[in-house]
Amino acid sequence: MQIATTRFGDITVSDQKIIHFDEGLPGLEDFRKFALLSTADTEPFHWLQSLDKPDVSLAVINPYRLFSDYKPMIAEDVFAQLGVEETEDVLVLTVAVIPQDFKKMTTNLLAPILINTKNNTGRQVILENGDYNLRQSIYNEIREIVCEGGTPDAGTDSQA
Repeated sequence: MQIATTRFGDITVSDQKIIHFDEGLPGLEDFRKFALLSTADTEPFHWLQSLDKPDVSLAVINPYRLFSDYKPMIAEDVFAQLGVEETEDVLVLTVAVIPQDFKKMTTNLLAPILINTKNNTGRQVILENGDYNLRQSIYNEIREIVCEGGTPDAGTDSQA
């Protein structure tokens, strides 16, 4: 599939890499097809690019790179709906907000995005337990990763 995006220009996404969100994402319910993209210049952030609306892309990040103690409690029926057979097949991402004052960047630990990497289905879930923040500051963690020369996460397409 070829798509002209606002952020990345023209990109090609193979059918096998299209991530399907049957329910869309909260606030973006009409958009069901996405691609997960990476660029070297925005590492450790990745981009969940809508294939339904080329000007919509969300900055996402692997929360485990920032918070090793992140352990969201996900209901078993969510895994069943995604067709997950092995927990290793689940990629967990959180939506990041990067404002002009980048020292105020946050990520939403309360509503992780789960992607079954075997069948490319995804869903954003709102956690029942309120142990995590909707707007968790991440500036210090990102700075540490960048200073260490972070490496790209698995499961993303590189768009250099």
